[in-house]
Amino acid sequence: MSSPRRLPISARHAFALAFELAVRRDALQSLWVPLMLHAPWLLMLAMLPAPDQPGGMTPINLQLNSVALLGDFLVSLLVASMLRFRARSVYNAAPGAGPAGALECYGRALKRVPWLFATELARNAAMFLAGVFLVLPGLWVSFRLSLATEAVVLRRTGLVGAFSRSYQLTAARLERWLEMSALSVVLVLSVLFTCALFFLALPRTSWSTWVTVALFLLPLVMSVIQYAWTFFYLRLEEIDSPAAAGPPAGAGSPVFAGQGRGGAAPRLKLVERPRTEETEARSETARD
Repeated sequence: MSSPRRLPISARHAFALAFELAVRRDALQSLWVPLMLHAPWLLMLAMLPAPDQPGGMTPINLQLNSVALLGDFLVSLLVASMLRFRARSVYNAAPGAGPAGALECYGRALKRVPWLFATELARNAAMFLAGVFLVLPGLWVSFRLSLATEAVVLRRTGLVGAFSRSYQLTAARLERWLEMSALSVVLVLSVLFTCALFFLALPRTSWSTWVTVALFLLPLVMSVIQYAWTFFYLRLEEIDSPAAAGPPAGAGSPVFAGQGRGGAAPRLKLVERPRTEETEARSETARD
């Protein structure tokens, strides 16, 4: 029995689509508006003393740090959900078609935030428990559940359905997952490495200044990464659809021309040639 043909998928193409949407077509709603939503919480974290600094362990500062971290986390969930809907609105759209409205995407995203939070919590707990035993089980769980957050937002399913869908889509896609993960890590590390270089090149500036700069740059990078993973997920959904799969090899029932998907088979009419005197005589001779 021959294995089904695997349709191509490219991590680099997913990131190319992400850069094209986030930087060229929709920078305002993809980069700058999410950054402004993060900005109040990031400024609060930058102004408050860290727990290891003098005065950082006072009850009021600990409470303010907790509020800032919680607020930024909720904004991250909302923005991540919105970006997924925005990417889906332009995927395979007609050339020149704009993305869906920002308020519409935020409205849909807000409804999925509780499920996204539950999925992130359960997925990270599963990866932690698997990683306690060995590194490889932790990586395997991270790989098979890597698309659960996209599924829970875009398919409007529950926790179990999102995990099940991610498990199905990631089958035999380890290489592409590693490529997606590597490109994502490279983008994040490039921001941190650049800030470290500027700190070394400008010794009069403090390290906390460049940490703050990195905190403000990371949301921009994370928007591109989120777009890329969403396009990666949408491509896998497209491949997994019946239209992409086609009829199985060696199927017993033929596909008739003109038969629509899910339609009835065409009716076959038996046409009999009219009997003439000559044909009747031949029939009588053959019987004799």
